[in-house]
Order: sequence, then structure tokens, then C-alpha cells
Amino acid sequence: MVEFKIQLDESVVQSVGHKQVETHLQDFVKKMLLKTATQDVLEDLESIDLQNDKEWQTERHLAWQQEKHKYLIGR
Repeated sequence: MVEFKIQLDESVVQSVGHKQVETHLQDFVKKMLLKTATQDVLEDLESIDLQNDKEWQTERHLAWQQEKHKYLIGR
């Protein structure tokens, strides 16, 4: 594990609260990890052509057959 030391003005910690600052920093790290994972997925999607992927089309069709009873289809 890597440790980062962040210096905050003491007045910020006093006004917000130590626990609240810690919670915000943990939320920031979670969002950063999510953004990194999202970026990786977006980069992968650029190289995938789902329209011409027969396996994807088959799985999509099977999923629709399994779930279509949940949706109203107007005709």
C-alpha cells in the first residue's frame, strides 16, 4: 500500500470535521477508481464492433427472448 500525505488548512478540518474530511477523501478515491475503470472500458469499446459480432447478436437475441415478457410491445 502507498501512503499519501495531504496537508489541509487546520481551519478547514475544524469547520468540516476530521471524520467528514476522511469520508470525502475516501469518496474521491472511489470515484477516481471508477473513472479509471470507465476509461479502460471506453478504450476497449473503440476496438469492438458489436454490430458484426455474431456471438453478441446471438446472446442479445437470447436475452430478449428471456426478458421480453416484462415489457409491453404495442402493435
